[in-house]
Amino acid sequence: MLKQLESETKTMSEELNALKSIESKLDQLLKWSRFAGLQQLRNVLAQNLTSDKELLIYELSDGEHTTREIASIVRVGSNQTVVNYWKRWSKLGIVEPSQKRQGRFQHFCSLEEVGLTVPPMPNIEPESSPTETKEEIANE
Repeated sequence: MLKQLESETKTMSEELNALKSIESKLDQLLKWSRFAGLQQLRNVLAQNLTSDKELLIYELSDGEHTTREIASIVRVGSNQTVVNYWKRWSKLGIVEPSQKRQGRFQHFCSLEEVGLTVPPMPNIEPESSPTETKEEIANE
């Protein structure tokens, strides 16, 4: 019985070592997959966020800010402009529905995490009731 217990302990120890080895390999795989994914994400963001306003809207899309807050901060006009960007970006796969707040979207990572520069926030006080310009409507 003692030999059987020793044998089972040895087998469990070998299995534990094998699991630790698998865990280590999975950690390496995850690290390299994330690295490759971030490089691809950077390219997609650089190709699709072509203005400072788009970059700021993306950066502020953290799952907490409302469309009205973002529109007011970035001064794009109406919150519908932000909604339109979220719809477009959701189809591209660069934002996802917020895990924190229903009806809001969040980016996968900040622009800085992928090596892109975040433009400065406007210094002007947010507008109380934003209105959309004809140029912004045409660009949508």
